[in-house]
This record gives sequence, C-alpha cells and structure tokens, in this order.
Amino acid sequence: MPGPLCTLMLSDLGAEVLKIERGPHGDFNRLIPPFYYQHLSTYFMMLNRNKKTRILNLKSEKEKKVFLKLVKEADIVVENFRPGALAKLGLDYKTLSRINPKLIYCAISGYGQQGPWRNMAGHDLNYIALTGILETAGFRGQKPPMLSTQLADIVGGSLLPTISILAALEHRRKTHKGMFIDSAMMPATMVLLMMVLGKFFLTGEEPYQEEDRMTGRYPNYALYQTKDKRAMALAAIEAKFWYRFCELIHKEEFKSWVPLTDAPGFPTASLANASDQKLKRMKRKLGLVFKTKTQKEWIRLFKSEPDVCCTPVNNFKEALELLTFLGRKDFFMLKNTKGQAIPQMLFPFGNSSLHRKKHTFPPRLDK
Repeated sequence: MPGPLCTLMLSDLGAEVLKIERGPHGDFNRLIPPFYYQHLSTYFMMLNRNKKTRILNLKSEKEKKVFLKLVKEADIVVENFRPGALAKLGLDYKTLSRINPKLIYCAISGYGQQGPWRNMAGHDLNYIALTGILETAGFRGQKPPMLSTQLADIVGGSLLPTISILAALEHRRKTHKGMFIDSAMMPATMVLLMMVLGKFFLTGEEPYQEEDRMTGRYPNYALYQTKDKRAMALAAIEAKFWYRFCELIHKEEFKSWVPLTDAPGFPTASLANASDQKLKRMKRKLGLVFKTKTQKEWIRLFKSEPDVCCTPVNNFKEALELLTFLGRKDFFMLKNTKGQAIPQMLFPFGNSSLHRKKHTFPPRLDK
C-alpha cells in the first residue's frame, strides 16, 4: 500500500503518475481478492485511479535504459523496495540524480535506509506492533486486538511521504535542487502517539485500555454498550457538555462528577483526584444507563442536541450513509469506457479546486 497510496494522493492533486510494473502479472495487488468484473481486484482498484502503467524488467539492460529515459523527464520517483535493492541495479538516487539533478527521490521502507534493521522485512502489523500502538490498544496482560486498518502503511508510508514530497517540490522551486527523502514507516508512525508519549516521557506510564484519559479511564470519555449490544462513544470532556448530557439522560446526580467549578481541563480536578474504585463505580453506573436503550434509541435522543458529544459507534455501511446525509462528496462512482463502474474514495483536501478535474479508471496491465 505505501507507494500506491502515496502516489494516489499525488495523482488526485493533479500529478501524472506512471506506475512501473514487472510482467507477466504486474503489481501483486492486482491478484488480491475480492474482485470486480473481469478479475479487477477491489484492493488494486482503490489505489490506482488516474495512473498509467508500464511493464519494465529493471534487471534487463535494455529495459533499464527505457526507465532511465523516463527518469530524465520525471519530477519525482517513489519506490518502496528494500534498502539497497535499486542501488544493486544502478538505479539509486546517487545515480539518477546525475541524470536529473532536480529529481525528488522518495524511498519508503520499514526502518529507514541506514541502521541495523535496514534490510529487515516487515509489513504494517510488524511496524505498529513495534511502535507500542498495538500493545496499548488492548488491556494490560491480555493479547492486543488486530486493527481493521493499516496505520503504518497509511501514516508512515503514505501521508508523511506525500507531505515530504510536496515540501521537497517547494524547496526545489526555491533552490532548483532535487532531494532524497528517506521515509521510514515504523518511526514515522510514532507521530500518532504524540499526546500519550508526552505523558510517558514524564511518568513512564503506558496508556493501556481504561488506564489513561485517552483510553477510557474516565466516565466522560469512554465507550458504552447499548441494550442491543451495539455501542455509543461519549466524549463530553467539557463540563458544559457533560451537564447537558446528564440532563438528557435524566441523571442530574451525575453532574457532580465533572463540576462547573473545576478549572477547564481533561481530566478536571474532581476526576483526576478520584480513586480507581470510584471511577470504576461511575462507569458501571453510566454503563447500566446506556444498557436501558438500543443504539437507535440513543441516536434519536441525541441527534437534535449539538452539545452532548455522544455518537454511535458506526459500522462501514452506517459511516457511508452518514457521509451522504452530511452532503459530503468524498465518494463517487468511476466508470470506464465500457460503462463499468467502481466506487472510489476521494481525499478530503478541503477545497474541490485542489482535485484534478477528471479521474480515469485504474490501468489495465499492458501487453
């Protein structure tokens, strides 16, 4: 995912992306099920709109010359081979920058181009396991949960490389010089821990589930199960939101848990000074309240109230329906010349003028 998602963002911003694939099957993502019609992988289709493709065997001297000719006219090269792999083929930044001094070369790897782990293989699960994200996603002493998305691939391997490339383009505009970008997924993904690491540096405490303010320790920032075994997310951090929430659930006595007299903050002094036993009692009491209604009943109660910060925990279907309700245009159907259509997700850049005007179907493998 890292290289394809990074270049997908660039293509959505208007870049012309040429994807180099090796025959006969091309990118292995083309082979990952499930498939749309004619064996088009859903995975490949989501990551490769707007791109063109070219089959090249970079171990062939003849085809390497074709690649070098392309590099001479390119602005950016993005690769996610193991460090040193392209250097063995004479296609590293040092070589390519002699051909094109203004080239921006982004190398995405697990642990960086230097260091003792530079040649260590890995995937998203390995990287987030090593960052501490997985360990603290679970309860102390228990097996951590598997996540349903690829945090390291997306953040460390795609978002940050894209930002770095855009910054390098601005640097080149000012200096007329290219740049080598060493994007290491495992270290880069640790930016997701910015807030909790601040506390860790001071106290040495790990934010396991229900042991930290961000993981459900306090009753006003936690997940609660409903009568129908769905869930609601409560994030009434500020006292004014907490008060309105207590009024709506008809539990005035809960207001004292986060009194208005406390100075603003999270947790407030009253919660911060409460014992573990008291906090657990608070959460048990509130948990019993949430179990008196189904998720839909809670949604109906809160939907016309803007100041409670209590929302349903959605599944994918519900999340997509919400985007439609909000009037968002983050999803669209992309058609090919045969009229076949596939759903696509746009990057919400914040202004439609930043997006390319016309999107093209992901490329078929050329012959």
